[in-house]
Amino acid sequence: MRCERLEGHVALITGGGRGIGKAIARRLYSEKADIAICGTTEEVLKKAAEEIATEDREVLPIVCDVSDSGQVKAMVEKARRHFGKVDILVNNAAIMLRHIGYERATKPFYELDEADWDRVMAVNVKGMWLCAREVFSDMRAQNWGRIINISSEIVFMGRGNGIQYITSKAAVVGLTRGLAFEAGRYGITVNAISPGLIQTETVQEHDFKEISKEIANNSAIPRLEYPDDLVGTAAWLASDDAAFVTGQNISVSGGLSLH
Repeated sequence: MRCERLEGHVALITGGGRGIGKAIARRLYSEKADIAICGTTEEVLKKAAEEIATEDREVLPIVCDVSDSGQVKAMVEKARRHFGKVDILVNNAAIMLRHIGYERATKPFYELDEADWDRVMAVNVKGMWLCAREVFSDMRAQNWGRIINISSEIVFMGRGNGIQYITSKAAVVGLTRGLAFEAGRYGITVNAISPGLIQTETVQEHDFKEISKEIANNSAIPRLEYPDDLVGTAAWLASDDAAFVTGQNISVSGGLSLH
């Protein structure tokens, strides 16, 4: 039987319509948090909200491009009007393969398009800062808040092309540490989770079977990783069980890298 550690709290999960974000939203909902999910595709969000809301509590879908400060402000205000506050933020929204295409995403660094670099940084890094900035007032007002940023194990491996993505996820770790120091005095914890190669819809849409097997075979726990492998860590970080944990980057990758 699931515990109810998050009752009375409101979680906003960016990129909540698919993959990691959707799985985390489902878990936090099961622990009695009220849930808002955001993304850029209304149909995907509505379907995810209906699937997550298995109890007599709705999930609020909000269309938002997190790289746009005006849209972020409107998103948080909508969640605030609906639920009264936002005191858990899961910064999961990120772009790469689906949005700029596999060939452009995996070019070597000396062939990258400047526009693609800027777009990845705007969503994967700037978007996290904008969302954290916008929910800060609610968290500070009650001297309680949780910010969970999704990074990646690729930061510690640094292999392969796609350096714009690797760099953006390394920036997430730095952002997490800086935010943790500034926000801690207000009862707010800020942590990051770094997964390995998660078997999301995007990964499965591209032919990543061989590299997925290779990564699994080189991990301490030799199996594929799925979105549900992250949700327990996210729920723990969102709860009072992790009240004295902040500024940390937690690897949830089955031992793909050890650090």
